[in-house]
Amino acid sequence: MDKKQNILNKRSFEQAGKDLLRKVHDAESDNLLEALASWKEIEVRTTQPRTSFRLRSRYILSVAASIAVFLSVGLYFWMDTKSDTSMSLALLENNTSSLADDEIVLIESDDKMQLKDESSIKYDMDGKSNAEQHVVKKEITEEKKEKKEEINQIIVPKGRRADITFSDGTKMYVNAGTRVFYPAVFKKDKREILVEGEVFLEVEKDPSRPFIVKTNRFEVKVLGTQFNVCAYKEDAFTSVVLVNGSVEVNSGKNNRSVLSPNQMIKVNDKGTDIKEVDVFEYICWKDGFLIFHNESLADVLKKIERYYNVVLTFDPAEISKVTVSGKLDLKSDIRETFRIISITAPIEYDKEGDVIKISVKQ
Repeated sequence: MDKKQNILNKRSFEQAGKDLLRKVHDAESDNLLEALASWKEIEVRTTQPRTSFRLRSRYILSVAASIAVFLSVGLYFWMDTKSDTSMSLALLENNTSSLADDEIVLIESDDKMQLKDESSIKYDMDGKSNAEQHVVKKEITEEKKEKKEEINQIIVPKGRRADITFSDGTKMYVNAGTRVFYPAVFKKDKREILVEGEVFLEVEKDPSRPFIVKTNRFEVKVLGTQFNVCAYKEDAFTSVVLVNGSVEVNSGKNNRSVLSPNQMIKVNDKGTDIKEVDVFEYICWKDGFLIFHNESLADVLKKIERYYNVVLTFDPAEISKVTVSGKLDLKSDIRETFRIISITAPIEYDKEGDVIKISVKQ
């Protein structure tokens, strides 16, 4: 009788163990609680009378060891999956929305809206915006897809600018030729956006929620400050310029730098470089100006192409030897802009249709 009872107990332990391991394998938060409840079931079975203490102990230890291993592994992967909630840079890399269009595009909840130039979008604490006030054209998606998190996207083409006030009160100025991904409402533990192009941020201070800006070359982490991020895909380097406060820039391979006010960090494939700068030269674009001091004319022309959405043709080798200084009002006509440049630089320009040809005076 005792032998028969021991066999039944053995099968009971084995079945209970299998049930528990199956539940841990499929673990989510509620499954883990259910799995722990199954352990209680094993404990109840161990109290059955007339079972050999040695035999019962052997199976208890065997099942418990397996449970401990699988429960630990299951809990690890469950916690790891739940904690990995960062916005992926794949959103930038795999995005097919064009920056070549003429109008600002805002994508919210699968609705695509064309906005007026210099639109000022504001979000309330619930993630609702005033975008309807700035809409020129709207495409509505009839069937909405359920999403765990609503990720919005703004696309500001060349020749346009816009600004956004996020749900936490942070304000972001978006320069020409830029796209930004951001959540309608930030998470409880962090505030995170993805940027390709140029933005200036006035971050609301929140010690419990760092503000993180991700680009293809670096990641910027702050608590509350004002800084400029320039991360155009086609540029030779990307940069961060700090106005006030403090920022941490992580450019990968354990390369972390902390900036002080009036400092700029440049990041390229070769590494990083930090120097003191006049920050106004790097942030005045948000106020409609372009200031440059002994800057390569080739770099200035690249900015003018973005700001005015024009096509400029020139000999890079010839133009790169010329440096210029001055201040441009970006609201002026393109002809006036080049008239001012020609005062300080030995250049000639000729407009043919949509193309402006530039050459150095001989």
